[in-house]
Amino acid sequence: MRLLIVEDDQATLQMYHDNIEAYSRAAGIEITPDIKGNLNDAKEALKSPDYDAAIVDLKLSSDKIELEGKEIVDEINQNLRFPLFIVSGSIGQIETEENAFFKKRSRDDDFREVLKEITDIYNTGITRILGNKGDINDYLNKIFWNHLSTSLDVWINDGDRDKDEKYKSLLRYTLLHIQEYLELTEESDFEAYHPAEIYITPPIKARPFTGDIVMDKKNSEKHIILTPSCDMAQGKARDILLVRIESTNHGLFNEKINVIKKNKVSKDVLDEAEETVKRLITNSFSNKYHYLPSYKDINAGLINFQKLRTLRLKEFEENFNIIASINSSFTKDIVARFSYYYSRQGSPDFNVEEIFKSSL
Repeated sequence: MRLLIVEDDQATLQMYHDNIEAYSRAAGIEITPDIKGNLNDAKEALKSPDYDAAIVDLKLSSDKIELEGKEIVDEINQNLRFPLFIVSGSIGQIETEENAFFKKRSRDDDFREVLKEITDIYNTGITRILGNKGDINDYLNKIFWNHLSTSLDVWINDGDRDKDEKYKSLLRYTLLHIQEYLELTEESDFEAYHPAEIYITPPIKARPFTGDIVMDKKNSEKHIILTPSCDMAQGKARDILLVRIESTNHGLFNEKINVIKKNKVSKDVLDEAEETVKRLITNSFSNKYHYLPSYKDINAGLINFQKLRTLRLKEFEENFNIIASINSSFTKDIVARFSYYYSRQGSPDFNVEEIFKSSL
């Protein structure tokens, strides 16, 4: 882990050095600090950054009143992609609120806790994905030479689109190829997704769209929009089709979970309950349901395709809030299951015994 340290006080630097050495041994991680003791050196380092995190003091010179370190803070916050920890006696002068990548710590705080926080972020792999030399760049190189180099003529010779339309088309093309690379393992199996990948929160689209999760303001019940995408995208929809998301704290899912938790039934009943829960989670139990996992403030639930509701657009906008969107790949699966559920026509059964005997 490469750690940028912007600090001019020698006693503080010695403390940092001792703690980094001890923490590295204890945590089994190699931390390489790159120390910059003044504003100019720090600014120069940020011209070609290859860091996994930064620790910055705000006051870099004892004979100056201004907080020179703020320039470094602003540059990282606005233009770079690695976590930033301000460790200073002047953190009260920074009004920016903390988030996962921006932390403010006092000099009196335990520096080992700062190192642990940085390591926890580093271990997610986020800087390997989005850092200056991250995996995204590797994928972009592959797409540039393996795909775009043989297909760019399509855009060059396109006389129907202006340059902005070509740019957005190429951007979508590039992102789709990155998605394709990421969906498969090296053995060409599909990767198992994290629940966080299913949801887009907060929602990006300003208007309601297919696959949006919405909440009824009156009773907090959650639904998902199933109005066809073509109607939503073209603004033709005057009615919004909703389907209810039932909490897993009620109904069949909760019933089977309670059987498992209490563990006071026979092994056959217990096995059946466990099998039902797993089939509900994997969407192989019944086309009536579609499972949605929990994520942050979104509780796990079962979309129940029997519980439909249609509202006029105006009534919908007055009574519902959009709280999240479902990734388009997962939305397609939900819509397909909904369509299949209501397209079942049924047919008379064959005489199985008769056909079986005739086959022999």
